[in-house]
Amino acid sequence: MDKVIFNEEKHQYTLVKDNGEKIDLVSVTQLLKKHGILPDYSNVDEQVLQSKAERGRVVHEELENYVKTGEIGFTGELEQFITQCILWQLKPQRSEFIVHNDEIAGTVDVAGVVGENELPFIADYKTTTTLHKHAVAWQLSLYAYLDTEHIYEKFYAIHFPDAETCKIVELQPIPIEKIDKLLECERNCELYQEETLELSLQDNKKVVKIQGELKKLDKRKKELEQQENELKEYLISKMQKTGCELIDNELFRITYVAPYEKETIDTIRLKKELPDIAKNYTKKTLTKPSVRITLK
Repeated sequence: MDKVIFNEEKHQYTLVKDNGEKIDLVSVTQLLKKHGILPDYSNVDEQVLQSKAERGRVVHEELENYVKTGEIGFTGELEQFITQCILWQLKPQRSEFIVHNDEIAGTVDVAGVVGENELPFIADYKTTTTLHKHAVAWQLSLYAYLDTEHIYEKFYAIHFPDAETCKIVELQPIPIEKIDKLLECERNCELYQEETLELSLQDNKKVVKIQGELKKLDKRKKELEQQENELKEYLISKMQKTGCELIDNELFRITYVAPYEKETIDTIRLKKELPDIAKNYTKKTLTKPSVRITLK
């Protein structure tokens, strides 16, 4: 039976055929980097990259041990991971396993089932400061494509921006047609180009105009809010000194509100100390599609 050997030092996957033939495979990360889908860290200081890579290695090892053996380690990331798994009803079952075909290979961080219906999920751990959702979606979609023994219905990025934070982000898988196109480009020694939407000159001007006007209004809004805060502080001082609790004339009505104790629920502490109770009162809603516009 064919098997894949992974050389961690060289980050090289090698397929060993039944007849003893050895074939070097392209890793999923190498493939995505080559075609410009992964983020470019070439301008980041080498020592910074090494430090972040070491943190990522430690976190990955501890999470792997926990999933495979139930062993509790020492990092804050593992503690946060366990809490989020409870809240999201994630049940990790497999960790750090290789998927491949005769061309490419990769290592899946974790897979299992989620929710009361136990839908199969696949996920990747990320310890970067910024989560590049599109790149992770590609990575997971390729893993799912290579794993012919399982069909995954949920795709997650499990993000650890720091030792005290774990965020689980659901991602939309990349359509199979795009994956086939990427692999075809790789076979033909061509660079994959993602489809982009080109707006007309009129649409471009409209975007810039509306966003520019909103930016001006937002700046003016902040200026007025600052003036309003200063005015309120002045009125509070005057009304406290005079004992007046109401100013009522033909122009406006101002009511003095005395200080009082306000009770709130510390949701972060609740989720940490009483995760089962927090889970019972956690509500999830599906957001509508949206776009984020940023002027350059």
